[in-house]
Amino acid sequence: MTNYMPITPVGYLDTLVVAGVKNVFILSQFWNNKKYREFYLSHKWDTIILDNALYEDSTATDFEEMMGMARQLDANKIFVVGPEKLDDGVETGRMTIDILNDYQTEGKLTDNITLMCILHERPTEMLEQWNMIRRYRDVAIGISIFSYRLGFDRGSLHRFLGLPHDRYTHAFGWDNLLEMYNLSGWFNSIDSSLCVSAVINDVDLKKIWQITRDPVKDGCKISGRLPIDWDDWADPENKYKVVQNIQMLTKFCLDPPVFRESDLP
Repeated sequence: MTNYMPITPVGYLDTLVVAGVKNVFILSQFWNNKKYREFYLSHKWDTIILDNALYEDSTATDFEEMMGMARQLDANKIFVVGPEKLDDGVETGRMTIDILNDYQTEGKLTDNITLMCILHERPTEMLEQWNMIRRYRDVAIGISIFSYRLGFDRGSLHRFLGLPHDRYTHAFGWDNLLEMYNLSGWFNSIDSSLCVSAVINDVDLKKIWQITRDPVKDGCKISGRLPIDWDDWADPENKYKVVQNIQMLTKFCLDPPVFRESDLP
């Protein structure tokens, strides 16, 4: 079972409540946006992943600053993404161990806050990095969309690395719905802004299962997504479609469907 964590702009945050979302992915670089921050602080969540901003920003959020954010949130489980170097798994492993040594921990930072380490980025490099940190029994694991875009199946990477089933594992980013058939049962959660990007680009996710900016790949070519801090008036019809997408993708992650010929458009 994999939980879908939708990413939406500020103007669409209310769709998470309408769709009954309990598992969320928070981008730390927008914590200073009052509406963004207060929305996540005003609800009780099941699981939160607090990202370090490095995917979209050249400078990561300071880890202690992220811990300050995490302590304010109300959730059963909070995973804080540790320091990383996007193109160097071994260095990311060293940075992870430094945090663990500073906190004198196996990965649990408080009763409900746990460190998450992202493995980078090719299989053998990931294996070396995993071998560096595997003895820390509580550290959660992430595998990024970069590995998928390099052509590696993330479900196969999970098995290649021998990640234990009881080790919380998150897939960062989701371009292709079909990937879920290999992620399901191996990854605990996945995040994506597909729910909104599809709507603003007039894409029907029931018919087009891959969204891409790559001119070579098959799928729907999109111009991008709304900025996360976008807070203009949103058309109610678009909000309704976003809610539908969130519910569809949530169900898809929990139990990927087997289609018959009669189901195809």
